[in-house]
Parts: sequence; structure tokens; C-alpha cells
Amino acid sequence: MLFNSSQLGAVEVDESTIINFDQGIPALENCTQFKLFHNADSNNPSVYWMQSLNDAAITLSVTLPQQLGVRYEVELNDEEVARLQLSKPEDAVILVLLYQEQSAAEAHPALGELKANIRNPLVLNLASRQGLQKTGLSCDILMHNLS
Repeated sequence: MLFNSSQLGAVEVDESTIINFDQGIPALENCTQFKLFHNADSNNPSVYWMQSLNDAAITLSVTLPQQLGVRYEVELNDEEVARLQLSKPEDAVILVLLYQEQSAAEAHPALGELKANIRNPLVLNLASRQGLQKTGLSCDILMHNLS
């Protein structure tokens, strides 16, 4: 199907690749279907775009936590495992939302410093195409070779 994204323009969406968030994403509860895109010119993309198929104006930038040097050990409860329809841990992938803070005075912000929401990662089951946002994680930062 052809979808007209406010950010990406007209894009082709294979319906078998749609990611479903049955409860939406916090603050975007009405957005339950997303399509993941990346730059077609890159064999190893560092940033992906998650386009809401419910709202053409909503496009989220995401990346793999490894791109930021972050390693997760996320525990899912039984309800989350059921929502993801997760039968094998290797089917799960974690994505981190990226954002850019901008002041109200910035009419045309230039690409500046990106920040990552590491306390609230997205967990996707690539096999079932189900997703959820794991919120409120407490994070420990490991530091190596401090001597």
C-alpha cells in the first residue's frame, strides 16, 4: 500500500511488515501501527525511522542501543511476553528513541545534538511484528578502565 508521510513523503508499505503496538506508545496511544524505514543507500544504517500509519505527521527516529554503546538486560513480565507473542528471546530487538530538544524560539532548527531515551526503550518481536515500550527502567552505567 502507498502511504503519504509528512516527513518521508510517499512510501510503499508492505502490510506484512507493519509493527503493531496494541496499546500504542505512551503519549501516542492512538498510534498502534508503525512501519520501520531506513536509508536505502546504507547497508548498515545507524538510524531508522518509525512511521506511524495512524498519523502521517508522527515519525520517530530510533536506533539500536549498541550504536550508542548501551547494552540492555531487560526483564519482561508474563503480560509483556504475551503482548509481544514472544516465544524465543532471540526474536526480540530493542530500539532506543532519539529526540532533539528545541526551544520555542527556533523556527527552523538545524540538525543539532540528538539525545536518546534510554530509560524507555522499545521492544519489538520481529517474528510476530508486535511491539511495546518498556517504561521507567532504572539504568546502571558501567565504566571500564578508570585507573
